[in-house]
Amino acid sequence: MSNEPITTSGISGGGTQERIEALVEVTYELLAMEDTDMLRKVLNRERPADLADVMRHLDEEVRETAFGLLEESLAAEVLAETDAHTTMAIVEDMEPERLSGLLEEMQPDDAADVLVDLDREEAEKVLDLMETEEAQEVQELMAHEEDTGGGIMTPELISVREETTVAEAIDTLRHDAEDQDISHIYVTDAEGKPVGMVPLRRLATARPQTPVSRLMNRDLVTVTPETDQEEIARMFSRYNLLAAPVVDAEGRLVGQITVDDVVDVIQEEATEDIYKMAGTSDQEMERPSVFGVARTRLPWLLICLLGSFLSGAVIHVFDATLEKIIILASFLPAITATGGNSGLQSSTVTVRGLVTGHVSSGLVLRTILREIGTAAVIGVACGTAASAVAWLWFKHPLVGICVGVAMFLAISVAVVLGVLVPLLFDKLGIDPAVASGPFITTSNDILGIFIYLGLATVLMSRFM
Repeated sequence: MSNEPITTSGISGGGTQERIEALVEVTYELLAMEDTDMLRKVLNRERPADLADVMRHLDEEVRETAFGLLEESLAAEVLAETDAHTTMAIVEDMEPERLSGLLEEMQPDDAADVLVDLDREEAEKVLDLMETEEAQEVQELMAHEEDTGGGIMTPELISVREETTVAEAIDTLRHDAEDQDISHIYVTDAEGKPVGMVPLRRLATARPQTPVSRLMNRDLVTVTPETDQEEIARMFSRYNLLAAPVVDAEGRLVGQITVDDVVDVIQEEATEDIYKMAGTSDQEMERPSVFGVARTRLPWLLICLLGSFLSGAVIHVFDATLEKIIILASFLPAITATGGNSGLQSSTVTVRGLVTGHVSSGLVLRTILREIGTAAVIGVACGTAASAVAWLWFKHPLVGICVGVAMFLAISVAVVLGVLVPLLFDKLGIDPAVASGPFITTSNDILGIFIYLGLATVLMSRFM
């Protein structure tokens, strides 16, 4: 540890990651020097998002001390920014009185996200300590599924009736929007159904006696509490939304979803799909131990191992063929690897298309035909290259023909399989991302070996 005095000047500037690393280092050094006053000043000058990353990198005891030095409003923002695992690590041993105070400072949807992961008894104890109105808002949000519109919406919004004037709407904002980040107000009819929204910019520049109904944008994109969060993310992307009203079964306004929540959804869904495509899950973050991580990865790897045994069984069926022309074995890795990679590329594009809405059940035939054409071009190119290498390497025309044709067929089958399997999974209500990892790769290995050695057996029986 350096003997130079610790200052905060060196933390400013630089890239985000460098800044986080500097903050982590300063935290450890100041605690080692028992200078909590300086550490309190350093941490309370930082942005909540940066502090959330700092908390994720600290050891348990250090994190508890550092978080305890944050001012309550900042601590609440940090808690809202941290990932689920870090949040639980912070709050699991926190006094209910302290936690209830922090949750009251947070947006209701963020507070609900924290409480839903706690034990039921502990969550109820914290809710009992919160202000009645705020506790009720949080409880209502906790009743919705976490990955739906109800799970990510916030009930905090400003709404006025159609006949409200601009002056009256501004008075409502002054009175009700003190602690809210507002970019627009909603306009509702007599039944509480949203009929439009008015940006604050337009409200601020209009004449005081103008009815808000003359200023509002009537083209509303609404969602329900049951709408899946992936569908909501697609809607925000498609229509360039900053916010969307959430309506109940009768069409009444019950909340809103803002773009910052959708950004979190996009990151969460992308991370989840990446984990699934690799045959693991984000539970690894919650299981930092060696055995915990192994337990998460092992099931899919065991399936892959079973697939390898099946591949070995297929090879065993063609022992006689390999005994006659042993050089065929030299090209087995090339056939399986190229077919597997082609299938993985195809399935990745298909899964991505399903997520973004570019691929749907109505476009299945078009997607398949496009991938068949792609497979033909790739297969001809790779097959020709493999055939030439085999011919020149072993001076055996039959081996060259066999390798080239098998490469073409293996790639073609793999690409088509990479499209069909995710589409089938999606049709059955199974997350198509599951199909893009070990399942596709293992299946293509087995099929590639069968095509290659089966073709070699046919050619040998005819021409040798």
